[in-house]
Amino acid sequence: MKVEGFKKITIIGMGLMGGSMALALKKSGFKGKIIGCDASLETLKAAKTVGAVDRVYQAPEEAVKNTELLVLATPVGYYREVLAKTAPFLSKKVIVTDVGSVKGYVERIVEQYLPKDIQFIGGHPMAGSEQSGFRAASPFLYQNAYYFLTPKHDTHRDTIKKVRAFVEGLGAYPVVTDAGEHDQIAAGISHIPQLSAVLLASMLDGEKSRSYTSFVGGGFRDSTRIASGNPEMWKDIFLFNKKEVLVGIETLEGLLRDFKHNLAAEREGGILHRLQRAKRIRDGIPHSSKDYTPPLYELVLDVKDRPGILGDLTRLMGNNNINIKEIEILHAREDEGGALRMSFSSREMHTKARDILTKEGFSLTHQKGGGIADAEDQ
Repeated sequence: MKVEGFKKITIIGMGLMGGSMALALKKSGFKGKIIGCDASLETLKAAKTVGAVDRVYQAPEEAVKNTELLVLATPVGYYREVLAKTAPFLSKKVIVTDVGSVKGYVERIVEQYLPKDIQFIGGHPMAGSEQSGFRAASPFLYQNAYYFLTPKHDTHRDTIKKVRAFVEGLGAYPVVTDAGEHDQIAAGISHIPQLSAVLLASMLDGEKSRSYTSFVGGGFRDSTRIASGNPEMWKDIFLFNKKEVLVGIETLEGLLRDFKHNLAAEREGGILHRLQRAKRIRDGIPHSSKDYTPPLYELVLDVKDRPGILGDLTRLMGNNNINIKEIEILHAREDEGGALRMSFSSREMHTKARDILTKEGFSLTHQKGGGIADAEDQ
């Protein structure tokens, strides 16, 4: 679906989210002009080189002149500065939106800095990666992702309609709600899980616990994967959504206290109930949904212990235009062989790799068509 309704779109912040948006617009066949703005000249050169944008600026006030859609894709902490610089240069007909993961705070900033006659509608795509920067950008980042839109009380219906169409043109699914409900949802399914991953990873802090890292398996890596996210960005998210994050922390504390008491008293029924309930909830989550860390589709195969086996496998994938997202040696014994895990970003790549590896005589010991396998699955 093509993005229509705008002839000039300015994206301020050409990192993962902004860069991916520009690439997605180009891929959709957008015929208008895409203006990229970023403080990093290196980032702007990279975006221009690959054709993601038509023109680039380091100065936001220059980038927004005569634009019809302005997308704020910087970290939320920079919104004040960006809006203060750009507001005097905005056309009265411009629509302003953003991709930040908190919305109540953003609405308050917009009320302070944006002229009252300029239309604003908050946005938050539920897509991303633990990686950051333009080099991590992908034209497929928004594909099949839920994309929250949070219109204000004075946002026009026509504005909502135009931005909905824009989101659909990126390949995402627009979900219209208010800022307060969005922040509650985001705290529960994103911000508290991020905090949990950070705290789990922090348990390996200290000299004694660091010695455990050599024994860390797939389960711990999967549980803490998102802790690799940008610390500065997540600091802002926690502070700007403080109210809802604190509510989530209290809920988490209650669950920990309850489990602690059941364990201390050896109440098998209470422990089993919590484990069974969590399993039902987790098993009921649709595999097709996208999150900040998109699911990986993986294969585990037996490999012989011989020089060049990794090179042969990567060459085989490359020759067939298959992109490997992750590759990991699970275990290996000299002269006996071992197991290797290969992960792919799409079901199509996963299926193609499986068929090629089977044809080439490799033995697949485990395959999972969505998500990341735990050690218990292998």
